[in-house]
Amino acid sequence: MALRFPNEIANSFQLHEGDRVEVESAANQILIRRAKPRYTADDLFAEKSPEDWRALYANAYDWGPDAGQEVIEE
Repeated sequence: MALRFPNEIANSFQLHEGDRVEVESAANQILIRRAKPRYTADDLFAEKSPEDWRALYANAYDWGPDAGQEVIEE
C-alpha cells in the first residue's frame, strides 16, 4: 500500500519517493518509522567475484590440518 505524506513531513524526515516505512498503530497513536533495508544475496555479493572473496578471506581463519577424510583443495 502506498502512503503519501505532506511535503513538510517528508522534508523534515528526509523521506523521498520510494523510501520504505513501517506504520504501526497502538492506543491513540500511529507510529511511522523507516523500514529496515531488505537485502538479497545478490545485493550483498554483487560488488565482488567469488575469486575476490576467496582472496580477501584466504588467511582469515586457521582451521588446522585436515583430519579424517576431509580434503580441502584450493
